Amino acid sequence: MKYIVVSEANEASRNIGKFIDAMKLRAYVKIIKTKNNVLDLENDLKGIKDAEVIIVASTHKSEAGVPMLNAHFTGNFRDDVSHGGSAKTLAIAPALYQRAAVIKYAKLQKEDTRLKNYKVGIEATHHGPTLDLPILFVEVGSTEEQWNDLVACEAAARVIYKLVSTAPEKAPVVIGFGGGHYCPQFTKKLFRDGFAFGHVCPKYAADDLSEDVIMQLVNKTIPKPEKVLVEWKGLASGQRENITSVLNKHNIKWEKI
Repeated sequence: MKYIVVSEANEASRNIGKFIDAMKLRAYVKIIKTKNNVLDLENDLKGIKDAEVIIVASTHKSEAGVPMLNAHFTGNFRDDVSHGGSAKTLAIAPALYQRAAVIKYAKLQKEDTRLKNYKVGIEATHHGPTLDLPILFVEVGSTEEQWNDLVACEAAARVIYKLVSTAPEKAPVVIGFGGGHYCPQFTKKLFRDGFAFGHVCPKYAADDLSEDVIMQLVNKTIPKPEKVLVEWKGLASGQRENITSVLNKHNIKWEKI
């Protein structure tokens, strides 16, 4: 079963949901409508056992206010749970679905000049919920202006429709360590080299990563990653040493980029 979550408490989600309501979705797609914050969906998703993917329609927020059409997975690398979820816990990252989402966003952007000012890409893993379920956020950002841009919200709805109506294309699955929150190097490799990224841990969250959390990036990405990409200059030397020592201990293939 594929699930779509629409939150009445989330401005972009509410607008995206209006377009989803107008679409003819198949019987094996279930829409969950909630008044809860998208970061706190534990009660809404509790008891789900058959999810191939759960897609959450959401706002993207940033202080820079850059218009964005993006997708990302959820989880907390550290003890901070101020944005939902559990400490040092990741949800499951369905890598092929994230790749399909941003590729569809890029296609829609090429087709509609009204979307030309939006930046399309993936984000590093962040915030809740952190249930042991395959969860993907499909977002419109970064300010109220974009959350109420019905052209962008319709694009998000069309991305979501694509994800629930067709199986994502196969691609080599990888995970990433390093770089910034918006994953510019990894996003380039997604579009240029055809990689599907699972969890990505950025530099700002990579201090003192536990072995368990490092292995969660690998083990909670589906399908199983073929290798790990380490953005060498996008990490401090101590971060690189910690991450690669754990990967070597578990005989996990990695390469620096």
